[in-house]
Amino acid sequence: MTTPAPTESPAYEPTLIQKERAATLRRFNRLYVYLPLGLASLGALTLVILMLWGALSPNIVGTREFASGLADIVLILTILPLLLLCAIVPAAAVGYAVYRRQQPQREHGRLQPLFWRLDSLVNKAHDKAETALPKAANPVISGHARMTYWRTLIKKIKNK
Repeated sequence: MTTPAPTESPAYEPTLIQKERAATLRRFNRLYVYLPLGLASLGALTLVILMLWGALSPNIVGTREFASGLADIVLILTILPLLLLCAIVPAAAVGYAVYRRQQPQREHGRLQPLFWRLDSLVNKAHDKAETALPKAANPVISGHARMTYWRTLIKKIKNK
């Protein structure tokens, strides 16, 4: 028995719209992704080279100040994105608060009845504790008072 030879399917040819979309994506990536990353990398590399040149050149007056200034610039440029990241959470909290104020107020939230039940349970436990704890504490307190009385009496008898 012979098996039929697999037929080769022709390579998929993208449509004109798909080609245009791919070209638009490549153009967008070049303009808005690769170019800013390249410029930032070039700027960082330039700062590092200037810092090394200024720090390692002994003939230049003010080498330390130059290197310190460049190091400060690098540090500031490193910290700025982190500061922006840290500002996201408070900004989101303020935005959420403003959003919640604009929403119509419901009479009771979904969790409010649960909180009321928990509050009544805590109040019941507090009331029972107020009645039971003195009953448990009074015998202990009176026992300690009697022991202290007898110890003090024995000490006074020994001293006399």
